[in-house]
Amino acid sequence: MDRIVCQSNSGTPAVPSCRRRQRNGFTLVELLVVIAIIGILVGLLLPAVQAAREAARRMSCSNNMKQIGLALHNYASVYRERFPNAGYAWPGGYPNDYSPMAKLLPFLEQQALTDLIDFDLYLGHPAIADIPEGLHEAAGTAVPSYLCPSDPESPTHIMTMPSGADLVIAGTNYAMNQGSGMDEVFHPSFDEADGLCWVGAKTRFASILDGTTHTLAFAESLRGPSGSPTTLAKNSNTTQVYRAALSADAATLTLLDNNDLEGLWPTIPSWNGNRLSFWLRGCSPDGPIMNGRLTPNATVPDTVRGSSKVTAARSHHTGGVTVGLCDGSVQFLTDSIDREVYHALWTRHGKETITNEIASH
Repeated sequence: MDRIVCQSNSGTPAVPSCRRRQRNGFTLVELLVVIAIIGILVGLLLPAVQAAREAARRMSCSNNMKQIGLALHNYASVYRERFPNAGYAWPGGYPNDYSPMAKLLPFLEQQALTDLIDFDLYLGHPAIADIPEGLHEAAGTAVPSYLCPSDPESPTHIMTMPSGADLVIAGTNYAMNQGSGMDEVFHPSFDEADGLCWVGAKTRFASILDGTTHTLAFAESLRGPSGSPTTLAKNSNTTQVYRAALSADAATLTLLDNNDLEGLWPTIPSWNGNRLSFWLRGCSPDGPIMNGRLTPNATVPDTVRGSSKVTAARSHHTGGVTVGLCDGSVQFLTDSIDREVYHALWTRHGKETITNEIASH
């Protein structure tokens, strides 16, 4: 606002001389307008910035999956075309279940970590025996290539072993294909599944009769926050990161297949937050083996009882999940993929005809 200042002329008091003095700065109204404009611009730009960041994270996830797929091919070329499995049967005990992710380490430039693992050490039953001390350092080492950058969960957690001692363990977002889950083989050591990886599996490229371009090798999911809470809020955060502590009986499978969260919720006695928390073990309920019974980012939660699991590929990417096929390619499966097509991708010899419903990166 301008201000008028008058003063007398020199020597003539009766005739004043007036001039305008300018005030520097903004008025309150002008300042509020500027702030409002800045707020609008930030509101417009923020979603674009967030979208760009997620695109970069998704690309990094895709690169991780690509490296794992190449490692699988290199492993197979060394071991007479055979794929890594979820361990081997152990006389009179739980399988010695070193995971496929543990066996792929030398092919991911992780030789130093591989040297920390004595594969001759018996891991023991996860509910009875502690992890051997010689494996503690390896168990708690996070592998960057095994972590999706869109998953904010900590890469390591504290596991309380049967003796009561605590052990730091590291997880993974990527798991190997056990099968479609439609054969109802949910335990990695009870029977041969229709996919690629279980205890004692001897699958190889020649086993994939459906073709390597039509068969999944790996899929991503979200690492759990650990813990076993009895009650949780009914929301997507719960169903995405926690598993329901339920057996895969006929009634439960019907509710899961129908994505009937309302019907399933009252049957859940407690929850499990340990999904994919331990990359070292394969048959363990927390290890990197999964099936495709549930479609990507299903509204119903995964279930677990003992080492038996009913699982879905899950992610924080918008609209779908990243998977690696047996030919080494990396694809993005949308949440809306046809259920039958999705199940067909998990089988190695189902002889299904798969239409082009996969969006390539």
